[in-house]
Amino acid sequence: MDFKQLFQKHTLACLAGGFVIGVAACGFGAAMMSFSGSPEFCGTCHAMKTEAWTFAESTHSKLECTDCHLPHDNMAIYLMEKGRTGMVDTYHEVMRDYPAHIKLSADGKKTVNANCLRCHENTMKNVHAQIGVDLDTGADCMKCHSSIAHGANHLEGGIKVE
Repeated sequence: MDFKQLFQKHTLACLAGGFVIGVAACGFGAAMMSFSGSPEFCGTCHAMKTEAWTFAESTHSKLECTDCHLPHDNMAIYLMEKGRTGMVDTYHEVMRDYPAHIKLSADGKKTVNANCLRCHENTMKNVHAQIGVDLDTGADCMKCHSSIAHGANHLEGGIKVE
């Protein structure tokens, strides 16, 4: 019996099997997407151990790293940036060339600031007439709140504001 005859004889079984494999692949992919954005995963890298520790001590410790460090404009941009930053982080981890104190890039600061405004939109409505209005801070949350998630130095942990 060749493949074509086998498929014709067992069409329903083949379709059901393909569906089960597809659902399992989607579930596994979704689980990996979630886990790969967690502080537990990010903290496995040698260079991120201190960042993961200080983050765990902060008010924002219930969040995922990707909640702050990846853009949330739309899923395509999110996935592209997740892949790009994942490859960059993996490269630097393998090469062991991260600096002693990791600094956020200019683009990274824009992303983090946009995510601050995204999550704290209701709070900002009470502070500014509208989000994005440049006041004394230039609408830069991190100008005053840079130590919230990781502390002022790499040994103290984030600020507790509860």
